[in-house]
Amino acid sequence: SDRLARADMLLGAMLAGQAFANSPVAAVHALAYPIGGHFKIPHGLSNALVLAHVLRFNAVVAPAPYAEMAPYVFPALGQMGPQEAAAAFAEEMAALAERCGLEARLRDVGIPQDALDLLARDAMNQTRLLVNNPRLVEESDARAIYQAAW
Repeated sequence: SDRLARADMLLGAMLAGQAFANSPVAAVHALAYPIGGHFKIPHGLSNALVLAHVLRFNAVVAPAPYAEMAPYVFPALGQMGPQEAAAAFAEEMAALAERCGLEARLRDVGIPQDALDLLARDAMNQTRLLVNNPRLVEESDARAIYQAAW
């Protein structure tokens, strides 16, 4: 019944679509697809469950893009160096998901720990996405990311 809220959501969805169409997605989406495919978890939540973990993984070799983006989302992060800002960005994204009431761990959405190998194996099939990632993701890396998210 709140037309302003509906309009704001519509605008947000449109802007997200424009960004999505102009920017290739990578490991976050590659790891999210098997979560949704096997466990019927909505795609947005699947992404949120692995986002901070993939950010941490990528920041080891590519902190600059995250450090550049961080102050636009969280202004207080603008006074940090690249490594510190990238690490803080991952933590702030996880905290934002928590403040929004999203489940934080794979186990919170009913994914058993013994499914992590299957998820990692299936994530490796997303080559069109993984090629865009700033850091090479091997199956063992995907498994470690899922374990961190579990």
